[in-house]
Formats: sequence, C-alpha cells, structure tokens
Amino acid sequence: MSTNKILLVDDEPNVRETIKELLVFKNYDVRTVANGQEALDMLEYWMPDLILCDMVMPVMNGTELHENIRNNKSWSIIPFIFLSAKNEIDLIQQCLLDGADGFLTKPFKINELTLIVAAGLERFEKNQNMRNNLQIVKKKDFLS
Repeated sequence: MSTNKILLVDDEPNVRETIKELLVFKNYDVRTVANGQEALDMLEYWMPDLILCDMVMPVMNGTELHENIRNNKSWSIIPFIFLSAKNEIDLIQQCLLDGADGFLTKPFKINELTLIVAAGLERFEKNQNMRNNLQIVKKKDFLS
C-alpha cells in the first residue's frame, strides 16, 4: 500500500515543521509550502491525497486557495481541511458550506489532527473507488 500524500500550507515555519514532523511520524508523505500560490504551483506537478491549509497567509490566503482548488476539475476531489486560530462559529460554518472537508482551530490536540486527517483520507479513498467503479461500468456499457 502506498503512503498517503499530504500538502501542508501555512506561513508559519514553526507550525509547518511541527505538523510535518508529526504527520511524517504517522507515515505520511508530507510536503509544505508557505502560501496558497506556492500550493497552486506545487499542484501542477504533485497531487496530494489531502490538503491542510491555514486561513490567514500572505500572497494568497486559504480561502482563495480553496476556491481555486474547487474550481479545478482535477483538484476538486482532494479533501481540504482548514487550520485557523480563528474559531468564530460563522467562519467555520461558512468554510464547511463552501465545501471544506474539515476545520481545526489552532491550537489543536495531536489526536484531533490525526483523526481529521484519517477521516479526510478515508473519504478520498472512497471517492476514488466510486470513480473507478463508475468508469468500469461506463466502459462495460460502451463495449456492450
């Protein structure tokens, strides 16, 4: 079984390094970038299974990155989890209504992070399996 790939987007170097170390310890392949534009640049050549993204960053914030990803057919299937020090219920609700797969408020506990990552990856795998099964069915119908 291959290692799940996670893209971590956060402008704080210490936060990036801490979360990366934890996820690598949990056997994930983690790449990090400092803002949304760097994330878009990375997505051009590396496709993660999940994105963890801070909301407030320079150059391109998390909300703008999420919108770009949701508007791209190839990337829109990637589970997207927001990380933020902001914990207003209206903000969390809006992110979820806009299609985010999760929202973690900083600071968070290690088990909260690992649980939401595992759930996002499981959702991704289920979606991939459904797509693969649908393609098989379409191919069989085409060949009939």
